Amino acid sequence: MLEFVPWKTGDDIVANRFGIPEPTAIATVTPANIDVVLLPVVGFDRSGGRLGTGGGYYDRTFAFRREVPAPPLLIGIAFACQEIARLECAHWDVAVDFVATESELVDCRKT
Repeated sequence: MLEFVPWKTGDDIVANRFGIPEPTAIATVTPANIDVVLLPVVGFDRSGGRLGTGGGYYDRTFAFRREVPAPPLLIGIAFACQEIARLECAHWDVAVDFVATESELVDCRKT
């Protein structure tokens, strides 16, 4: 599962083992207490199916959303060319609510 830590401009950060800056704060935020999460997308369909990088981190972190619609709002970030007509999703996959591309905001809740 992923852990989320509050951060604001000016807070201390340090590079992790991959060189990605991370907050140094220890306190975490429960995923259900977050309003919006932007998720990276490798591929998506208009029903909210999302291909990630294959680790399942977002699916495990937001598994509680499969039972009942709940915060946070999940927004995939992709290029329009990454759209796939139909993705085969597994029972553990968590759909995104929207996908933001350079050309439109796809409302996946409408399908």
